[in-house]
Amino acid sequence: MNFVSLTGIGLLAFIVNGSVSAAESSATAKPRSVDSISQTPLSADWAARLWLQDHGVTPSARIVIGSGVNSDGYKGSGWSTAEHIDLGATIDTGKAVGFDGTLRVVFSDRFGNAINERSTGSYIQNQAFYGQGQNLRFNELSYERLLLGKRLSLKGGFYSMGNDFGGLPYTCNFNNNGQCGHPLGPIYSSGWLDNPTGQWGLRVKWNDPSGWYAQTGIYDVNPTRKQANSGFRVSTKGKTGLFLPVELGYSHGKSGEDYGGTYKVGYYLDTSNADDIGDPTAPRASHRSGSYVQAAQRVWKPEGDTVRGISVFGVATRADAKTGLMRYSWEAGVSWRGVIASREDDVLSLAWNRLDISDRLARHQQLTGKDVQSNEQFVELNYGVQVAPWLVLRPAVQYVARPGAYASRPDSWVFTLQAQATL
Repeated sequence: MNFVSLTGIGLLAFIVNGSVSAAESSATAKPRSVDSISQTPLSADWAARLWLQDHGVTPSARIVIGSGVNSDGYKGSGWSTAEHIDLGATIDTGKAVGFDGTLRVVFSDRFGNAINERSTGSYIQNQAFYGQGQNLRFNELSYERLLLGKRLSLKGGFYSMGNDFGGLPYTCNFNNNGQCGHPLGPIYSSGWLDNPTGQWGLRVKWNDPSGWYAQTGIYDVNPTRKQANSGFRVSTKGKTGLFLPVELGYSHGKSGEDYGGTYKVGYYLDTSNADDIGDPTAPRASHRSGSYVQAAQRVWKPEGDTVRGISVFGVATRADAKTGLMRYSWEAGVSWRGVIASREDDVLSLAWNRLDISDRLARHQQLTGKDVQSNEQFVELNYGVQVAPWLVLRPAVQYVARPGAYASRPDSWVFTLQAQATL
């Protein structure tokens, strides 16, 4: 699968669905969210799907294909394509079995190859939907119950803690995983897990009608589940500790009438033992910890009530000084939704990302005569085209400086194209 075939998919969908999409957009009476664009499944009107939904079961299916080519790399240059598929269902247990709650079941599969692995050596993946075993995987089995007028949410089961913590609107308008997904600082410096790798856990969340919320949880840390042969490993064998996140946030103005924003601060403690990154011979540390700050704000819109407009976002993370590979990480970006008035679900996005390698590690590398790491920086500019209600096509140009945080590796231009279909 390459640029030509991906573009062909998009053009075909545009021809078949363009007029339908415009009609649906103008006829939609329900208020639409400003900070996210809802995808309408291709199977939305199929009789089987409607029957299942009437009985409390909403199926889900998604295919993501990310293809690209790089100009330079310490391993060379060339084409790479990564694919991701997930299949699942969200079950309204009140409607299905008479007991209130939401049950989620998801399986996923990943295959293909990555530009950063084959060519550039960067930490930031040019194709976000790559990695974590590259295999068929039991992704999620979780149950959530809302209590006290939907203010209290209890959720437990087997799923990625990153599904609930550290997410931010607008950041998944990108093809790379430095923005699309969760901050890379905690992922590389602790037991933080992101989709599609599951873990056993429990989360408690309090939602206030004013927009404030607070949540915490407890999850097991098991690095073996990311391995290629561990897609269905649900046992606790290989567990190294517990992951304890806490997050406080505020969200306001979700409709087109407002200047919406989302703000979050978080802290995490991972009880796993970890090596001192500046001295591998030192006694292992008894834990890893870190924190993060995230913000997104709509700053301009062309008219009173519209989903179109410009929003900015920023992220900063801080990892454990003794054990964190990436002591700090930074993100900043802007998204312009509806640059063209007649295409209000298209998004033009620009973002910058920087990963700062631990000074302790750099000193150790210098003392031992190794190539010294400093920081890696990454920029992406893209235009996401809502080709059809079920399909987004996103061409992008990326630039990575000091891949892997090594000055000895050549900077690289990367051109990617992502197709994301909701079936």
